[in-house]
Amino acid sequence: MGERSRERIAGFLLLALWLVSLILPVFSTCRPGYDHVGGWFLLMFGWMGLMVVMPAWLANPFILGIGATLAFGRRPPIWLGVLAAGFAATAWWWTAWDDDTGSVQICHYHAGYWVWLATAALALIAPIALRRIRRGQA
Repeated sequence: MGERSRERIAGFLLLALWLVSLILPVFSTCRPGYDHVGGWFLLMFGWMGLMVVMPAWLANPFILGIGATLAFGRRPPIWLGVLAAGFAATAWWWTAWDDDTGSVQICHYHAGYWVWLATAALALIAPIALRRIRRGQA
């Protein structure tokens, strides 16, 4: 398998996983009203998390950038993967959803949450692994 085809496959896989995370439910709160909130909703309104010092949403542009770069057969810099994974890692301390009525405790994290975190991890691992594979072939 050629070097560019590996990168393209990794890029399309990364983008596909990210899209799947948008379709799947991400969380449910302990109070009615936010049952099975979808990833698309968080993509649309997650930037508001910056107001309560929750920067996890900022991982999305980096994930998309890495996925697109790989899909075009190029290797993104590793530091982009570090930023994507670093911002996404802040989602580990996300325990409440803030809205106009106050803070609502999150009771359950669903598949969309875990797929999105896996996508961010892949955004870090893919550029590193592809560089190591290339060095091993040289």
